[in-house]
Amino acid sequence: EKEVVDTILKIAKKVAHSYTFASYEIEDIEQEAFLIGVAGLEKYDQSRPLDNFMYVHINNRLKTFKRDKYLNLLLVLLTHGLYNIATDGDISQDVQLLEMLENIDDKLPSDMRADYLKLKNGTPLPKNRRAKVIALIQDIIDGESYEEG
Repeated sequence: EKEVVDTILKIAKKVAHSYTFASYEIEDIEQEAFLIGVAGLEKYDQSRPLDNFMYVHINNRLKTFKRDKYLNLLLVLLTHGLYNIATDGDISQDVQLLEMLENIDDKLPSDMRADYLKLKNGTPLPKNRRAKVIALIQDIIDGESYEEG
């Protein structure tokens, strides 16, 4: 049992740095990777090496985790008219979106982070707090500075 936990932890630490994004710190991703690894044990075929299975399983699930979190925020941005998708199939739109999301995360004041994460993850927020976060995102996108407080 200890060997299994150690293997999962080793793989989680090894791949986590590739999946840090937005407001997720490396420790958050390591923890998510560990939980993914533990959950994946029920699918593990013991005739195969655990390291290989965990590496592939954790990597694939973290890709999905990162994509889903970005898509949740994209949905919020689109819903509130804060982001427009070009109709010409321009691939640079993906790069622009990622840059926009990183910019929002970089400039987001710490006192708004919890509400931002709830909004990003699709967790319900009271209407006034939701509006405040959306207004803040709009200000960041428009290049306006924001003072904490």
